[in-house]
Amino acid sequence: MIIYAMSDIHGQEAPFEEALSLVDLDDPDVMLVLCGDYIDHDWQAPEWFDRIRRLQEAHPGQVVVLKGNHEDAYLEACGDALLPTTRRWLRDLPLFYETERQIFVHAGIDEEAGDLWRVACEDWYFLGKVPASVGSFPKDIVAGHVGTYGLCGENRVYWDGQAHFYLDGSTERSGVVPVLKYDSLTDRYTTFGRAQTSDGAPAWHEEPVRPGRA
Repeated sequence: MIIYAMSDIHGQEAPFEEALSLVDLDDPDVMLVLCGDYIDHDWQAPEWFDRIRRLQEAHPGQVVVLKGNHEDAYLEACGDALLPTTRRWLRDLPLFYETERQIFVHAGIDEEAGDLWRVACEDWYFLGKVPASVGSFPKDIVAGHVGTYGLCGENRVYWDGQAHFYLDGSTERSGVVPVLKYDSLTDRYTTFGRAQTSDGAPAWHEEPVRPGRA
């Protein structure tokens, strides 16, 4: 199984489509986990919820969509403006997705709770936990929410060298949606560097995830 993860798209269509081009959802052994915050910081373009919902429906069992703090806040303030189908879908989005190796979440978990984190966490931990946690944990935690530029000085996947990966590339400013890839056969994490071809088209190269300063 190969798992790709992205987060904090914030309504940026072109960067999302570029990132999505790296994910071959025609392969049944590929999964995509989206870790929340699909609309922008001004809550504009709520049609993005429909865009993400249709992507999930087109690939049943392969696309996991998690709830972020923007989804939670939009439901609270403007949920009645959504189509009923979309409102129910948004309301029922899970707060985390767990595998044997990882915990995917929008912001984080209550790590001090240890094995009880699933029941000890209040929703705000999953949706809005700050600051970013670093260090060891029994499973790898893959999250968004916290801009990686503040962690490593670049809008890329940030790894603390132990158990934490952060994916928020401040897409509204950077124009990049960082992509994390995990191959369960090799137990290896990689990401993708963005370059340009001679004619100006985007080109991507796969590279190991490298740790950075916290």
